[in-house]
Amino acid sequence: MKLSKFIKECQENNVLKNLSIYIVSSWVFLQVIALIAEPLGFSMKVVAYCLIVLLIGFPLYIFFVWKYQLAPNVKRKPLLDETGEPIPGKYRKNSFQRLYFAFLSVIGIICFSVALFIINNNLSSDVPVREWEASDKIAVLRFKNLTGNTEEDMAVVGEMAVHRIIHGITRNKLAQVISPEIIDDYSEVLRASLAPDQEDFVLEEYLKPSRIIEGDYYLNGDQLVMQCAITDEVMNQTLISFDPVYCDSSSPMECIEALNQRILGYMITAENEVNSLEERPPKFKAYQLFLKALNLRGKDGYLDYLERAITEDSSFFEPRVYRFMYYYNLGDLRRADSLLKRLELRTGMHPRQQNLLNLYDALIRGDHRNTYRYQKNEYNITPFHWETNSNMMIFSLQLVNQPEGVDSIYRQIVMENADLQKCNSCIERYKIQAMSLIELGKFQEAIDLLSGPARQDVEQIWVLRQILLRAYIRAGRTEDALQTLNSFLAPITNDWLKVDMRIFAAKELLRQEEDAQADQLLGEAIAELRDPEKFTDNEAYRNYYLGEAHFYQKDYEAALPGLREGYRLNALNFDYAALLAISLEKSGKPQQAQALISEMRNNKGDYQLGEVYYALATYYAAISDDEACLENLLRAISEGHWYETISFQNDPLLRDYYEHPEFKRVMTYWQ
Repeated sequence: MKLSKFIKECQENNVLKNLSIYIVSSWVFLQVIALIAEPLGFSMKVVAYCLIVLLIGFPLYIFFVWKYQLAPNVKRKPLLDETGEPIPGKYRKNSFQRLYFAFLSVIGIICFSVALFIINNNLSSDVPVREWEASDKIAVLRFKNLTGNTEEDMAVVGEMAVHRIIHGITRNKLAQVISPEIIDDYSEVLRASLAPDQEDFVLEEYLKPSRIIEGDYYLNGDQLVMQCAITDEVMNQTLISFDPVYCDSSSPMECIEALNQRILGYMITAENEVNSLEERPPKFKAYQLFLKALNLRGKDGYLDYLERAITEDSSFFEPRVYRFMYYYNLGDLRRADSLLKRLELRTGMHPRQQNLLNLYDALIRGDHRNTYRYQKNEYNITPFHWETNSNMMIFSLQLVNQPEGVDSIYRQIVMENADLQKCNSCIERYKIQAMSLIELGKFQEAIDLLSGPARQDVEQIWVLRQILLRAYIRAGRTEDALQTLNSFLAPITNDWLKVDMRIFAAKELLRQEEDAQADQLLGEAIAELRDPEKFTDNEAYRNYYLGEAHFYQKDYEAALPGLREGYRLNALNFDYAALLAISLEKSGKPQQAQALISEMRNNKGDYQLGEVYYALATYYAAISDDEACLENLLRAISEGHWYETISFQNDPLLRDYYEHPEFKRVMTYWQ
């Protein structure tokens, strides 16, 4: 049968019409699923699952079209038996039937091939959630430089070797890696008096790996020689000592990669060893620049070294990620998003790298459910990595409001001997842990946790002191809170800090409806702020503080000048704008208040993560417009506002709504 005649018969029997209906319906179905998957809390992988089902169903659909629509209508010659009589229900295959099933076979092969491709390239790429056993831990120690050359080019060889070994192990999901940086983090925050050899002490008493990789390198003429061994920490014996590897001293990456492959060859099967070759190592010079950047983290020159590392090797993943985080932490989300989009254009990334990009993308978009999910993937790989663990605590409490999940994360890292002089991140960990205990009503546990650390004489410790005051106040121990506050204020010479502590405590008291005590603290803050000998370094900021203190005293007329000053300095700080709008409304200036509300709406833009909606919610709460308040709170959280230290359930401006069903819906929005 000619193809044209076959197509004509298909048209006459509505075959093409039925196939078009299936294809169009499938397309619409996939679009709808893609649109509603995330709002319903499903992974976008559900689209891939649906596509696979539809692909497999397509050839089956074509077969059923034949069986139930074409077979009864197509003229077919009966199949005859040996005597020449027709066999009931049996027919000869005509040319149309043969061509129809030939096309069905081709379409079936194509559909099944595409389905397999989707499975291999999408559904197998998630970072698995893995429960780590103690035996999975492996420590990679710094390689010893025995070259006698302490110049940077030679000293960095050992660091690169460690980096590549860790990369290979984590890439192939062979073990939970304890890096030299993790050991350093522990050693730095533990008091020096604990042990003379801190590295050994930290490994044996805190991290407890089952195996240790250690090595060294030296020069033999113009050749670089690297050697390495793996020891069993439990049995205290050497499992394997690898043969030395040799390379030209000007090409150390050859030695590093050769040694890395020997280690992987010992730890994994041949097929996994092939996987580890998919990503090439960074250029040596680029890695040197990246290490310099890490040593300058938080200091001048940090970004410059990251940029130089990227220029040296544009495919080097880590400095590009660190550059993204630099701008994100600065609050420049627009630039951070632009950098992230460039990273996303890369193909063939390792699943862990893709997981990180998914995490950052969700973070930028304010999609806290997926941010938490991707961070949990990373946490499951390295639960006791200091930064990863701390971020998991923060995200659990302040992104998805799951305080009950914080304690188990916090306890992965030993904090009892933390030296806060050397560990700023420890302060944040104590803060998040204490706040989670307070949210769970475990006030005494929070007080016990902070009583020691909050009394250390350390910069930034006032953050813990504020949370300790919160614990006392929420426990109903107002007198203890005030005595503790006075003991904190007595030795402080920073006038700004004194005012800030008083206003914070006053807000906490207002939240608990202790208005008289709050008014007293606000009065003390105002008296200090009016002292002409103090706060001379920033008159505008003094005025704003005055405005804020008067506002919480409900002296709205007195608050207006200072709040106007704050809004003039930064119209995009919507906290200033909200307090000013409320003060205008309460001072009998509703038209000015509405004009300011309109300005706030006009200033709404991208990457604000719900700030405008939250500010509007506090305004509507002040004028008792319950519906508008709760509607804007829901918009704020859905757009990505964090459950911050002084927002939502911690904001005294919203105290009339804490028990409202819609407010509770806001508090569980991302769960």
